[in-house]
Amino acid sequence: PTSATHCALPLRHNSQFPQSNRSSSSPTSCYIVTMKTGLLLFQSITSSALRSGRPTGTVRQFTRKSSSVNHARTGAAFLASAAAAGVGLVGANRADAPATLAMCSNDESRGVSPTAVAAVTIQRKSIDELDKNPEHNPLLPFPESSLRYDTYNGVTIDITTLTATKETAPSKDAFDDMLGKALDIWKLEKRKGIWIKIPTSHSHLIASATQHGFDFQHAEPGYCVLTKWLPKGSASRLPNGPTHQVGIGALVIHPVTGKMLAVQERSGPAAKHKLWKMPTGLTDPGEDVAVAAVRELKEETGLDCVFDRIICFRQSHGGLFNRSDMFFVCLCKLAPKYEEMLKQGGEIELLPQEEEILMAEFIDMQDYAEQSLWKESPLYKEMNGAMLRAARKGIDYSSSGDDEDESHGFIEKNLPVGFRPGSNAIYVSSKL
Repeated sequence: PTSATHCALPLRHNSQFPQSNRSSSSPTSCYIVTMKTGLLLFQSITSSALRSGRPTGTVRQFTRKSSSVNHARTGAAFLASAAAAGVGLVGANRADAPATLAMCSNDESRGVSPTAVAAVTIQRKSIDELDKNPEHNPLLPFPESSLRYDTYNGVTIDITTLTATKETAPSKDAFDDMLGKALDIWKLEKRKGIWIKIPTSHSHLIASATQHGFDFQHAEPGYCVLTKWLPKGSASRLPNGPTHQVGIGALVIHPVTGKMLAVQERSGPAAKHKLWKMPTGLTDPGEDVAVAAVRELKEETGLDCVFDRIICFRQSHGGLFNRSDMFFVCLCKLAPKYEEMLKQGGEIELLPQEEEILMAEFIDMQDYAEQSLWKESPLYKEMNGAMLRAARKGIDYSSSGDDEDESHGFIEKNLPVGFRPGSNAIYVSSKL
């Protein structure tokens, strides 16, 4: 309505409200909530005033001033939600009984009609209970299946759940209205970080999100994520988007000659210098370092290998799009089948990846370390020195891996998390 909407809210007072906001003349006092030109007003009145048909009293609380004409014309259902959250029906201290919120639309001269046009039951929950096990607010414009509440009092809206069919996908105008109403409710519920996941197929909704104050957090093929921090007067504590990429280099030592596996690439900075280098690559999303090392060896050289340990790792900054980089040097063993092949007089066949690798060979490690580009870099001299020391220790290909050897490094242990499903890889010093 463009003029005024009144809501009569019988309730037990929330202890969070000051005593001056309560009516002393009647235990059945309530709040009148008025929406007029975008201003939401709370007025405390008594039951006798309600019966007279002319509620009187002083406006006690200003809760929000709309910045949009659309918000001034918010429907009755949203106003009920805003009022309920504002006076404590959502987040009240009492949790013993539900409170019924009755709504009626009238002009100011007639007061509050006894005829309710909408009624919604909202279960009282304490703030702590909402944090631990939040219940879906039925007055939110987004379905429960599209919302996920986190333990930091935040909410994620997954638009992909609304776009299963063309019929269920919201239009730009509808989404703008839904988002505006939801944000108002979440502000009154004192939510903090709001996240929106928008699929590429509905990128036209991004403009609506940014107009409501959202900004980009990160993007991946198929979707982007935007965030908004709701608390006023405090800096956002939401995390930045991904800041690092993770890469691996795989050191493989020939079981007989002691030479290391090296490749020359067809393109890139290493190709410009005709540099011999370890097989390297980036981890895939959700991929452990140990798994990535074995995969890259197979892709670039055709060899089947087994991860042994991390020799060292390097961190750098200012890479692609200013991302940082973590690079792990991994010592890997050739699979047992190659040892049997060598014992029978066979040779290890290398199959360079045609698209990326120009050559793949086993070369002398000292020759590798003496390349001019490496010698000019204190950083890579240190890295190559760690590799040389690991190579001199050698790998006992006849070992089952259960016995400790004299080599240092970080070995992988893939262990159950315990307090939730799944397992994680942890890399610990082989000497601890």
